[in-house]
Amino acid sequence: MNTVPVFEAKNKLPLFIHQAEQGNPLAITRHNNIVAYLISKEDFEELTKGGKKEKSLVQRIHDSRYDFGLDDDDDFDYTEYFDSLRERGYYGRPEGDHVFDGV
Repeated sequence: MNTVPVFEAKNKLPLFIHQAEQGNPLAITRHNNIVAYLISKEDFEELTKGGKKEKSLVQRIHDSRYDFGLDDDDDFDYTEYFDSLRERGYYGRPEGDHVFDGV
């Protein structure tokens, strides 16, 4: 990977953008410390998975239920299921008390 100081990157930006588009990333330095990278759009999208935010646990559960052909409108109680996995008496709560009771 090529490395150039900020002032050179500024003066030759079109050249370095063209190189990045061709798959040659560039590290940009200030006082010999890397402060930025110039990479292609494709490399950026690969690194950020298309810019998409990671799905929440609930969304992944719904997606997996859909993948397995399960109906989202059923009466499966996720709270009861996860409560069954939770360690009882955690942080001094008596067994049966739910962390969100009274909220």
